[in-house]
Amino acid sequence: MIYLVTGNQQLFQSEFYEIISVEKSLEILKTWDPVQFDTETSGRDPHVCKILCAQFGNREANIQIVVDTLTVDILLYKEILETKLLIGHNLKFDIQFLYNHGIIPTKVWDTMIVDQLLHLGFNNKFFHYSLQAVAERRLKIDIDKTTRGEIIWRGLDDKVVLYAAGDVVYLEDIRDQQIADCKKQTCSVAAQIENAFVPVIAYLEWCGIRLDINKWEKKMRDNERKRDEALELLNQWVVDYYKKQGGNGSEYIEVEYTIMEKFGGQSIFHDIPKAATGKEEVFEEKSVDPITGCDYLRRYIKIPEKWGYVTVNRQGDLFSGWDTEPKCCINWASAKQTIPFFQMLGFDTTAKDKKTGDAKDSVVEKVLAKQKGIADDFLKLYFAYKEKFKDCSTYGQNYIDAINPNTDRIHTTFWQLGAASGRMSCGSRNTNTDLAHLKGIAPSRCKYVQLQNLPSDEITRGAFIPKEGNLMTACDYSALESRLGADIYNEPEMLEEFLHRSGDMHSLCAKLVFHEELKDIPIEEIKDKRPDLRKKVKPIEFSQQFGGGAGAVADALGCSREEASKFVKAYADGFKGITEFKKKGSAFVRKYGYVLICEHTGHKLYWEDFKKWREIEDLPEYIYKREYSSEERKEHEGAAAKWDRMALNAPTQGSGIAILKLSMTLFFKWLCNEGYFNKVLLCNLIHDEAVIEYPEELKDIVVPKLKEYMEKGASVLCKKLPIPCVPETGLHWIH
Repeated sequence: MIYLVTGNQQLFQSEFYEIISVEKSLEILKTWDPVQFDTETSGRDPHVCKILCAQFGNREANIQIVVDTLTVDILLYKEILETKLLIGHNLKFDIQFLYNHGIIPTKVWDTMIVDQLLHLGFNNKFFHYSLQAVAERRLKIDIDKTTRGEIIWRGLDDKVVLYAAGDVVYLEDIRDQQIADCKKQTCSVAAQIENAFVPVIAYLEWCGIRLDINKWEKKMRDNERKRDEALELLNQWVVDYYKKQGGNGSEYIEVEYTIMEKFGGQSIFHDIPKAATGKEEVFEEKSVDPITGCDYLRRYIKIPEKWGYVTVNRQGDLFSGWDTEPKCCINWASAKQTIPFFQMLGFDTTAKDKKTGDAKDSVVEKVLAKQKGIADDFLKLYFAYKEKFKDCSTYGQNYIDAINPNTDRIHTTFWQLGAASGRMSCGSRNTNTDLAHLKGIAPSRCKYVQLQNLPSDEITRGAFIPKEGNLMTACDYSALESRLGADIYNEPEMLEEFLHRSGDMHSLCAKLVFHEELKDIPIEEIKDKRPDLRKKVKPIEFSQQFGGGAGAVADALGCSREEASKFVKAYADGFKGITEFKKKGSAFVRKYGYVLICEHTGHKLYWEDFKKWREIEDLPEYIYKREYSSEERKEHEGAAAKWDRMALNAPTQGSGIAILKLSMTLFFKWLCNEGYFNKVLLCNLIHDEAVIEYPEELKDIVVPKLKEYMEKGASVLCKKLPIPCVPETGLHWIH
């Protein structure tokens, strides 16, 4: 049975549903638990759009209630929404609209998030998580979504009411299957953590963060200046290289200048522009125009025209003069232009397309950085320019365009399980058309910007500010992944360093890798006495913790593979716990097809193609070599190596974000219970850091609580040692 709750007297009784009063609907809803819940809205941005209707459903009662929120106040259902278990799909979206009305759900089960949890590691491009996709996959039911795009212009008619009710029919059935799967996959605790975090990530998006436009524009100008300087150096390298190649003397480019010495009996001599192309590369020839009597100077520049990457301006006039300096004409943002240039220099640009597996040409750093000795000085300039170019293109006007004028804040998108390890991700290429229409700008200019991977410099972070009268605090864990690594790997040297010494992992690693050089220097003195070795060991440390081999170390340090192998061996010998964990993790993932990200919660990272590779590995050696080409064998070995690395680093990354999610859930519940909702704002969450904003008078209350709950969450999942937090407070985001 479908009930419609509306104040619209123009709606007539339908054969498909019955119109009931608010009182009747509340009477029915009070008997339900759980409640299937969904909303239909006028758009996707909760700060621009509004709720059109809210839907409630219950499987046992076989009833769906559709509330016309344009004529009925949603606040009348506040108690229901805040006390009942809500089952929904992508509830983060619906909850933000409820926050606009001061409604704060406390218990939720998000069928989209749980299905993502159960399939961490599956390719999102081919494995979808819409309600339609999940219902079809689990229940073999086709949910028709064609009406969704018609709601705004149709209004609340029969078709819309039936469509809205249909979204709250099957959610309990999906949840039951998910509960069973969670038990089977031993990830029930993980499901609890992820579901409890849904209102928190909704609050994170809803709160947003303020941006000082003047500071940001100053940063943009600074970035553009640095980009242009880097571009000039890069282009000059090409021109210099071009000149060095010379020519055979027959491929000169001819540039003509005019000296007007005679005209109407007056001398109007103009200086001849200088072509600074080299001492021996400029040749001159004078002639006289037979009509005007003007003297001409022909200047020949020794540059081969066929080279193609440099051009010389042949145009000019008497007033602006002539610029005959060779100019690089490569558009460095164009792969079509840059790839041939790199190939001409001798670089191998061959790479593999991640989506298709096909061979392609690429000039990304991963492909080029390993090729030492070809044109190292050029690569340095090229990567420097690419970095500055990215700063301009990524952190530019798009952040100003993302500011919502209704809130004066940036509201972006956070993906709760955006990475295979369970980490969050941020930003999207999708356009916020609602915001674009509000601001009267092109939709393409309103993207969901990145707030997690922002540069950590003071200029960038300093542009994010609280509103007047508020403070901003950034609280991050101290060496989160290193401490988690010590706990997870059960590494005695690391545990000893964190528990009883300074906790300087870089110095400890240097001591173990460069034992002979540092044998007489205590660990706590290495930072001051041998900072060179402490710096040198960092690439080794990071490479080994993320599953890299001797090749990665050699590339990072610019040393031979043999020398790098010695460093890797010294690291492995020094950290027996990591070495043993790596072996066990590799064996585990090859046997079961997943990485246990967090043993305390049950988060797992699944090897989607495991069955395929397992069948290959089970083949005898002679069949393996006979049946598969060298490319196929290389692909298989690459996949296995990738999962060996994941088995090592996914547990630290995944456990780290599980700690942050648990901690922020505890903090969010506290601020809601204390009546600080919409006073204490959650502005940003990074992998090991939380950024909040609050009234200045609450500083002594809020900051200690944030630190307390972050350390409490860490203690739940890190058993062998504490993970302290360090809060920084000011009038901008301090990192």
